Amino acid sequence: MNIRFAKDELRFFKRNGFVVKRQVLDPSLMAKAREVFWERAPAQLQRDVPASWIGPFQEEYHFDDGTDRIRDFRWNLRHVGKEEWMVNLMVRNTNLTGMAEQLLGKGNLVLPGRVRGIYATLPQAGEGGLENHLHVDRGLFHLGMVTYLNQVVTGGGGFRVWPASHLWFHEGQSTHRYPELIAFFNTQPSLEFTGDAGDVVFFHRRIVHMADPNTSSTIRMAILYDFRIADFDYTQQESLHEDMWRDWPGLQVLP
Repeated sequence: MNIRFAKDELRFFKRNGFVVKRQVLDPSLMAKAREVFWERAPAQLQRDVPASWIGPFQEEYHFDDGTDRIRDFRWNLRHVGKEEWMVNLMVRNTNLTGMAEQLLGKGNLVLPGRVRGIYATLPQAGEGGLENHLHVDRGLFHLGMVTYLNQVVTGGGGFRVWPASHLWFHEGQSTHRYPELIAFFNTQPSLEFTGDAGDVVFFHRRIVHMADPNTSSTIRMAILYDFRIADFDYTQQESLHEDMWRDWPGLQVLP
């Protein structure tokens, strides 16, 4: 199936800084991702014992080798991002690439050799779990994606965005106003991305976002993936350009 953005979706992205597409990923490769998740899960997590999924991780399982990390309610399984099945799932997914080219221009993309990996958030029982940490990414990319490997319901640790905040951070990200703007958006309405396995949210790198605490009964499993254009390193050395859409040919022509 050839999945692409409609013009209304491109306009929505330009205004709001994000857009959601449903059922984009290969079901068999997502099943592989879930199998790998459970094969490599720490002993605290038992696949057939949902009570064992309730966080936080016990201290004996805390781990950080500079790639993978386990702490509190989070498990970042990053080393799988370069394995062949993961590259096939994300990097070689022509629907993802095709939609990214609609935004950033055909032939402009640098296709990464790996994916950020599987990011899991354990459920929490009651209060005292994860704190809100809304922020703007400072990573070297233009277009980010979060896709789910299982159903994520309201309150299930979903990806949360502050619509249109990317427009504010074209200036504010590189100035002393960053803390001030983050504090402001902490008082503003936001949207939680809920959905099923294979659903993807595309987001502008300067949008304010966070991963919600998980108050459901299921582990939230997500894959994070980024795109950037070929001359990203060069353009980052220039002074701030007045046209924030200069690197987005697919959006420059849209009102």
